[in-house]
Amino acid sequence: MSLEQAFRISSVLLAGVSFIALVLGTGLPAWLVFFTTVALLLAFVGAVGAMAGWSSVPQAARSTITWNVLVLAAFFGFVVDSLTSDELLYAGLRFLLVLMIMKLFHLRHRGDYLHLLAITVVMMLAAALGADLWYVPLVIAYFVLGVWTLFLYGMTRPLGTQPFSPVAMGPRQQTRYPSGLDHGGEKVTVRLLQVASGLALAVLGLTVLFFYMLPRLDTKHPRIDEGTVIRTAGFSQSVDLGALGPMKLDPRIVMRVELLDQASRERKGLYLRGMAFDHYDGRSWVNRLGRRWPIHQMPQRTFALQEQHGGEQMASEPFYRQRILLEPLDTPVLFGVPFIETVRGKLPAVQVDGGGSFYLSVPIAKPLEYTAVSRPTVVLPADLRPPSSPYHYHDAVLQYFTQVPPQSDRVAALARTVAQHARTPFEQARAVQDYLARHYRYSLELVGSEQTNPLEEFLFERKTGYCEHYATAMAIMLRTLGVPSRLATGFLATEWNEYGNYYVVRQRDAHAWVEIYLPHSGWIVMDPTPPADENVAPAEGLWLAWTKLMDHLQLRWNRVVVQYSAADQLAMVEGVQVNGAAISHKVRKSFQILLGTVAGVLEKSANLLGTATRDRAIAMGLTGLALLGLFLGIWLFRKQSQRTFLGRNAQGKYGDGSITWIYEEMLSYLSTQGLQKPTHIGPLQFSNIIRQQWTEASSVVEAITSLYCKERFGKVPLTLEEHHLAHQRLGELRNRTRFANQ
Repeated sequence: MSLEQAFRISSVLLAGVSFIALVLGTGLPAWLVFFTTVALLLAFVGAVGAMAGWSSVPQAARSTITWNVLVLAAFFGFVVDSLTSDELLYAGLRFLLVLMIMKLFHLRHRGDYLHLLAITVVMMLAAALGADLWYVPLVIAYFVLGVWTLFLYGMTRPLGTQPFSPVAMGPRQQTRYPSGLDHGGEKVTVRLLQVASGLALAVLGLTVLFFYMLPRLDTKHPRIDEGTVIRTAGFSQSVDLGALGPMKLDPRIVMRVELLDQASRERKGLYLRGMAFDHYDGRSWVNRLGRRWPIHQMPQRTFALQEQHGGEQMASEPFYRQRILLEPLDTPVLFGVPFIETVRGKLPAVQVDGGGSFYLSVPIAKPLEYTAVSRPTVVLPADLRPPSSPYHYHDAVLQYFTQVPPQSDRVAALARTVAQHARTPFEQARAVQDYLARHYRYSLELVGSEQTNPLEEFLFERKTGYCEHYATAMAIMLRTLGVPSRLATGFLATEWNEYGNYYVVRQRDAHAWVEIYLPHSGWIVMDPTPPADENVAPAEGLWLAWTKLMDHLQLRWNRVVVQYSAADQLAMVEGVQVNGAAISHKVRKSFQILLGTVAGVLEKSANLLGTATRDRAIAMGLTGLALLGLFLGIWLFRKQSQRTFLGRNAQGKYGDGSITWIYEEMLSYLSTQGLQKPTHIGPLQFSNIIRQQWTEASSVVEAITSLYCKERFGKVPLTLEEHHLAHQRLGELRNRTRFANQ
């Protein structure tokens, strides 16, 4: 494969990689994807056809004016598209692909390939707006192909201004290049591949370094794939009884939760609280304390809630720190282990309501990472002992959390029967919780009911329901006993990813439970819902391991790439500084040990020399060693450069750039012009044949042949000036075409 042919193929492949990235990262119409795919395939067949000796895909024989008219028509279509559609970005992407299709059918000059390269760069940048884990291999492929394409572009720069595309050559079906670009003998070698690959890896490494070191703008524009926002239920100001059931069938991931202070011992289950509801009207729960007020932002993007959720919680009670990566949801609720006290992250504003729920100002349209700090409550000993006098709750607690709907007499009678032996509010709650868990069955297969009191239907007739049926039954039964309680909704995380040590929370983990208020302990989480009878067993074996591994990589991608910020860069730089100081100390220590022997030799003369003289001698010695090493490096570099230019390696063999290589390149190009050198003809005889059959090139051929014979047979090494002359003559020959006047 010649260099020119490799350049054409790599350019088309580069366009193909950027097109795949754009298709995966954005939503494009099917017709545009089809036509772009066809154009890429035809362009690739044309490039490969030229390589294999086939006739290339015919270029559209249109004038420059015609192509300019087509471009103007495409731009007019872009204007109409942008005015008729709501998304200007999508219209721009469609216009970009139309331009690429037109360019693929009009690759005639080298400038056309540069235009194609510029289009691919814009396409990769557009694809990055919707980038996901798949973007990594495509970026690597684009870097390698891009460096390879630019490398070939520099090696095949034209000596003329004629079109770049090949032209058929009459009956022999040979291919000639009017601009002298073919460089027919210049083949893609293994060494060339190694150099290009090394450059590609170097550019990729520098890009990754700049990615982590240079700050980036935190744009407020939504992601292109914002249509994938997950729809939720149970996180608005009201929730109907049975609303969480459909969510239990959805396996999509809504968040991933890491416990920063706890190890894997917490893997049995983790409650992630979203909202709380205080009023039940017999069919729906309503949050009457839903008025929100903003939380003052503290340093380091921290939002802290001042009030405490418990009455007399012990100061030694541990905090839970969770790092949560929340997927785009249709609710502004922030989730966390009950009960959240502070949140920290790149949050524009945080609000809180009377139930202790945290909110953003608007729902998020892209993944959001934040850290929540929670203080879980426990039952204090004072609430486990029978009181010496009746409990006295605050009036606000009684007003909001002891309300019961009408027609609750049967529910109240059942509650009194169940808790007849309980002596404290906590014992009453435990009795109701155990009763519901033992005597009722959890199931998602429920038929809609038209009854006006679904709670009594659940307790006395069906005895089967969702988690919110159980939580509602327990809350209302406790309220009839005078125990303040409320319904809480969120998620119950049970899926553990051992590769990243975090919980994977899905839609089907949506859950409802009860929070009761005890005089000394405050709000306590209790869950009366029993395990489901028909749990779907998760996949086992290799597929499960692969799924968890890919999810861990997805989390790392979002954290290292999507959520990477200037603060993260600062932290990394500080870490590098600390580690760099330690490494520098080790280097200095090793250098001191290395010079220990020299210092011992100079120790004897230290008594004879003054301190200043001794220091000056040591400095001069080190300076001399440094200069010696510098001169040695320059000498080796110059020697290696001369060997490379003269075309000889360490073994004395000929390499690229030698006069033998130049002579073989000349013969290869002459063969493309129909002048093949017979094996039994010597160099001088073949030069005479060229003088007879191609007079215009005879002087160039004679000059290269003379230099070749001088070194090859005369054993006289050529000078640098003679090598320059040979290269120049070879370039002149490639700029001539034997059939130019035919």
